Amino acid sequence: MNSEPTPGAAPPREPRLAALPTPAVPAEACYAMWTAERACCCPARPAVIALLPPGPGRDHSTDLLLCGHHYRRARHALDAAGAAILDETGRAVLPQAIALLGAG
Repeated sequence: MNSEPTPGAAPPREPRLAALPTPAVPAEACYAMWTAERACCCPARPAVIALLPPGPGRDHSTDLLLCGHHYRRARHALDAAGAAILDETGRAVLPQAIALLGAG
């Protein structure tokens, strides 16, 4: 066996770890909502964006596109987790607007 490098061959590369996803940003999350055909939770169109803060085992924020039904079911858990809830324009969802989500 020859220990000489093969001419023209690329040098071996060190393995790299996959990059972590970038933190969620409201403007980017809104773009994802506008272009999404379905929510993260089911085949329905997304009604809100839940921006979850960093947590144990996750050093970055993340976003979830939720349909109105699944948001209404999970809103107390999302509130306990400190999630910010945004509508399709990037504005915070007010408590009195919850019943209207996904109605349009």
